[in-house]
Amino acid sequence: MTLFLLGILGGIALSLFFSFGPAFFSQIQASIHYGFRNAVPFAFGVSSSDVVIVAVLLLISRNIPMEDMILMLNNRWIIYVGAAVVASFGLYTMFLKTRHAAESSENDKISFHNVQIPSRLNVYLRGVTLNFFNPVIWLYWATLVTILICGESEISIGQRYLFFGGVLAATLSMDVLKCKLASLLQRIITYRFLRIFNKCVGTILIGFAVFMVVSTTPCFEKNSNQKSIEMMQEIMNSKPPTFHRNAE
Repeated sequence: MTLFLLGILGGIALSLFFSFGPAFFSQIQASIHYGFRNAVPFAFGVSSSDVVIVAVLLLISRNIPMEDMILMLNNRWIIYVGAAVVASFGLYTMFLKTRHAAESSENDKISFHNVQIPSRLNVYLRGVTLNFFNPVIWLYWATLVTILICGESEISIGQRYLFFGGVLAATLSMDVLKCKLASLLQRIITYRFLRIFNKCVGTILIGFAVFMVVSTTPCFEKNSNQKSIEMMQEIMNSKPPTFHRNAE
């Protein structure tokens, strides 16, 4: 179980320092807007797509060179699709309406009986879609897969899945915790705050989408691909972590 525990520790660290992307902001927005129980499916949707991405990368990592994988993930059409998905979520969030009683003013505290809450399946699928179609997430997990397995023939398939099982379990737990903490803000926010917050999150998501498109410009794309490949080569030339089979 050592690998699983190492994965948990790594997942906690990654969640704290490297998880501030489109899914993070949408998750916080959903928690504030819909409440903890109705936003948790979003976290499970993100986690489900992470499981699929990691499984796919682990299966193909031994057959496809990492340099080719990076170039494929940096394909401009893949990035355009991801940017369109992120921008769509941004526009949806910007124009998300909160119904409030006629006698309420914008400075009154939110009565969440008046908030139109989508089905939990809808929220879950939003988490899956936003995370799965983000090429940056694929590059993020591809880097972790490379760090774990490059040049290390001693690591079995079972050990890889055990380690990433710990990482994914920890990131899911941290996402659920973030939902809970964000939902606590419901007690103090007003209709006006919620409206402004929705617009801010929508703007951030559209900003991510614009950055993804800009990254496909010839100069930026060339530098990005070169830096990514150099980083992968440096990782592959470094000494990977050594795990013993009895660690399982």
